[in-house]
Amino acid sequence: MPRNLLARLRERGVLRVAASYAVIAWLALQIADVTFDPLGIPKWVLTSLIVVTALGFPVAIALAWFYEIGDEGIQRDTAAEGVARPSVHGRRRYMDVVIIGVLLVVIAVLLVKESGLGKPPRPPNPAIAVLAFENLSGDPKQEYFSDGLAVEVLDRLGRVPGLRVIASSSSFSYKGKNQDAKTIASQLGVTTVLEGSVRRAGTKLKFSAKLIDGMTGYQIWSGSFDREVTDVFAVQAELAAAVIDAIVPAARGDTAPTRPPTMDLDAHDHYLLGLAAQRARTGTRLAESVAHLEQAVSLDPSYAEAHAALARSLMLLAGYGYAPSDDTREPLRRAEQAVYKALSLNPSLSDAHGALGNLLRQTGRPGAEDEYKRALELNPNNAIVAHYYAVLLSDAPDRRADAEAMSERALQLDPRSAIDWTNKLAQALDTKGFDAYRAEFAKALQIFAGDADGLMALGLVATDASPYEAYQLSVAIERAGGDRTTVLLASLGALIAVGNYDECLARIDRIRSGANTEPLGFAPWDIRAAGLKGDSQRLDHALANPGRSRVDARYRFMVDAYWYTVQGRLQEAAAALAKAGEFEQVDNGIMGASLDMGSLPAVMLIYKADGRDRDAQALLERFHERLRKQLGGRVPNATENMLLAEVAIVDGQRASAVRHLQAAMKLAPLPDRFYPELPWLRSLEGEPGYAELVAELEKRRAAIRAQIVALDAASGARVQ
Repeated sequence: MPRNLLARLRERGVLRVAASYAVIAWLALQIADVTFDPLGIPKWVLTSLIVVTALGFPVAIALAWFYEIGDEGIQRDTAAEGVARPSVHGRRRYMDVVIIGVLLVVIAVLLVKESGLGKPPRPPNPAIAVLAFENLSGDPKQEYFSDGLAVEVLDRLGRVPGLRVIASSSSFSYKGKNQDAKTIASQLGVTTVLEGSVRRAGTKLKFSAKLIDGMTGYQIWSGSFDREVTDVFAVQAELAAAVIDAIVPAARGDTAPTRPPTMDLDAHDHYLLGLAAQRARTGTRLAESVAHLEQAVSLDPSYAEAHAALARSLMLLAGYGYAPSDDTREPLRRAEQAVYKALSLNPSLSDAHGALGNLLRQTGRPGAEDEYKRALELNPNNAIVAHYYAVLLSDAPDRRADAEAMSERALQLDPRSAIDWTNKLAQALDTKGFDAYRAEFAKALQIFAGDADGLMALGLVATDASPYEAYQLSVAIERAGGDRTTVLLASLGALIAVGNYDECLARIDRIRSGANTEPLGFAPWDIRAAGLKGDSQRLDHALANPGRSRVDARYRFMVDAYWYTVQGRLQEAAAALAKAGEFEQVDNGIMGASLDMGSLPAVMLIYKADGRDRDAQALLERFHERLRKQLGGRVPNATENMLLAEVAIVDGQRASAVRHLQAAMKLAPLPDRFYPELPWLRSLEGEPGYAELVAELEKRRAAIRAQIVALDAASGARVQ
């Protein structure tokens, strides 16, 4: 720029006005950018402000050229070149210095902002939790849509190499709890947290999101989208791409599919409603899920994701015993049709390969592991697949290390998954002993503090492992706001383990007299407490419970056979066993895991009472052969030692039975199924070492009963 022109611009005050305008405009736009979105101001207002600011700049320059500000105010500048302009006295004479100083600060801020200084560094192992998006629609019925949008964004992020994505079952557990992002990040072990809100009104969709650094709590990125509802899939892709750019810019992943999964918004709505019902995992909700997903694939037969989700819901319906009839094969047949349809439509769909793996595993066919591997290749963050893959591996005695590694992977992806924690606790008990189990259990109690449903699920393993820990759960559930029925239910197994059968039955009666009796349903605790107490009338009443009609018929008859044997009613036991079918056809595990308290000792007694000694001996030999395969060279755990002791008793190996009982007592405080009231255990009376075992058992029971009383007193338990 020529020197004389620069001098003229400064002489006429143009440079001062230009600098002032730039500073003020920049500050105004920065404030607008931060405040407009939270205030709900439409995006076009900010765009208009930017345009007006840009158009105003040449106007300000022109006015500065023709007018001057002096002591007498604004005056037209008519002075010739080189003639001094009106002087400005007082504070305004320092305006040039102030403006230049502010301009330098603005430039410095911009440089720092663009350079990334002050921002938290991108983590070497990025991990993200996508929280449930807030529903701002004013209609609670739209919750499924905001949740569904979050799940689908999460799924897109899950396909990005190098990014660990927490499963929705963990990240959604903070919904409505007002936890700050730093706390959530710490509890889930992630580096970033994505929050969002959704407003759906008619055909309009407004979506806002912000990405927060887990270490500092500072916002890394924010954005908002105003779209038509028909553009929902484009919004998901844009959001996922923006988040990835902020966390792992070098990895893009599959965030923008070539085409939306469906063009039918009604089908998409039914798909989201089906997923919401599927997450509830109850019989009624699973039936609703199947209905919605069937409607989705009816509206759009090419909707691969809906077919895969339908297969999952049908398998859950069958696996949880909620099938509309005793024949669980019918929903499995429908699931098979759905999963192969999904794969034919989209062979690269991780959920479809995971569903096929579940189908093959559930029906005992080969190939499940290959499908799980393929599903995890397509989406390394598929927590559901990681869980079921761990279950598959845990069933193979020679794959224990692989099973533990996959269980850890499942927990990394879903840190607040109660079922994965249950598996972890069971593995710790089996392979590392009771002290390791107790340490892991304490961690689980911390993680699920305040989550009544999660705490209830932990009871599946706690009751068999340690009655005191099981009772701790009932207290924790009460503190978490669980209803009275749930709290009472959680305490029943512990009461039976310490021999307090009367209190257990009394609590069951209190549950049934309350308003909320649905969770009780068919209560195996009722049968167990009555059977061990020797109350035949109460036992018969429990066995006749209508709630048992939902349980597989063969299983019901086997349970009947077991408890009739305990009561010494061997003719009735033999009749029930005949209805159940041969033992090998019913209990594939043969270890009693699938039956109430294990049925093998009772079946052997029934066989011997019927004069079927050869059948009993053949059953015994098959049992030992399968047990050797199951153990794979490891030492039996407490539960396995108990079953070995029971089998040894009915085989006449009394000394061996005592040795196995001693081993079980070393491995667990109160081994499951060590009930001296059982007839085969009563037959050990007089055998050297048995009386000492029973005395030690009663000593431990008394100690835990005292702990339970103290725990009730300290917590002010209200379930008595």
